[in-house]
Amino acid sequence: MIVLGIDTSTNYGSVAITDKYNLLSESSIPSSNSYSKSLIGTIDELLKKCRIGIGDIDGYAVSIGPGSFTGLRIGLSTCKGFHLASGRPIIPVDTLDAMVESILNNLNSHDPLMWVPRILNSQLLCPVLDARKGEIYTALYKYEDGKAEKIADEMAVTPEKHCQGIDRPAVFFGDGLRTYGDFIKSRLKGLAFFYDDMPKTIASSIAFMGAKKLERGDVADSGALKPKYIRRSEAEIKFGNR
Repeated sequence: MIVLGIDTSTNYGSVAITDKYNLLSESSIPSSNSYSKSLIGTIDELLKKCRIGIGDIDGYAVSIGPGSFTGLRIGLSTCKGFHLASGRPIIPVDTLDAMVESILNNLNSHDPLMWVPRILNSQLLCPVLDARKGEIYTALYKYEDGKAEKIADEMAVTPEKHCQGIDRPAVFFGDGLRTYGDFIKSRLKGLAFFYDDMPKTIASSIAFMGAKKLERGDVADSGALKPKYIRRSEAEIKFGNR
């Protein structure tokens, strides 16, 4: 089962190809151009590198959000084009779930005596993406015995309001910390831990999660798929205020 994973929801876009549960290759999408100009070229180079044709792909796993509104549209529309041409399904993967999966893979592959697993057990994982306008995209996961359970769904919220709901040790990670890390640390004091070793690219995690969904038949209606925006776009806000 060969799956193409695509992430255009974050600032570090990437694509990956997996075969069953083996990663064949993963590439960053060049940041010098917009995803609309560089995504297809990056996919084409990755296919050539893996010596795989687009017709060999069994499914297209894509980050569905939350994240960049424009990036989400580009990633999903690209997958819809592939779906129309090949009939192969699109498998949506929540961006924050893929971020959590990335650090779980990282943590579980290291010495279990590392400080992170020790302080994490039965505590919280908090992915953080900069949502702009003074907000973050985040969710809450309980970490226990190498697994994570989502206990609060995705939300767009101010860092201050998010911190108000955290009363136990939590590990934060993601690009939102560049903007709000100092605030979170000062507000939560000893409860906030930052995990700095999270891989910047998450397309491989998206592909692996997509493969698991595809294997158990958990496939959405590819034609009806829409990005998970969480909040209204600027255009929708302006239109609604008319």
